[in-house]
Amino acid sequence: MPKKVDTAILRKAQIRNALHDTGLLIAEARKARGWTQSQLGQRLGDIDRRHISAMEKGDPNVGVGLVVSALWLLDLPLLATLPEQDVTAQAMRPYPANPGLVRAARARSKKPTRPREIDNDF
Repeated sequence: MPKKVDTAILRKAQIRNALHDTGLLIAEARKARGWTQSQLGQRLGDIDRRHISAMEKGDPNVGVGLVVSALWLLDLPLLATLPEQDVTAQAMRPYPANPGLVRAARARSKKPTRPREIDNDF
């Protein structure tokens, strides 16, 4: 059974709404073609109807590959339901680089590398 996703980002209303709206968009396109959830699942590669139902409900535990495949199969735009981001708010709170990662990257780049001898004695 897939792990439950419970992160701060998924508790944001905009993300939950985008997932829900994406599910509704997929359900509407499926119904417009006259397909059942089982038929959509078969076209996506033998995906169980329960996964299709969860996807259409906007469940965050559904794999992104399944959602993207369904959008592609139904000829829907990938980012149609994502909310617009507030660019000014993003610019005001830049995320600082992790100093530990920066130091580690610098240390790796300064080390001389020499070819290692490969041991092929099995």
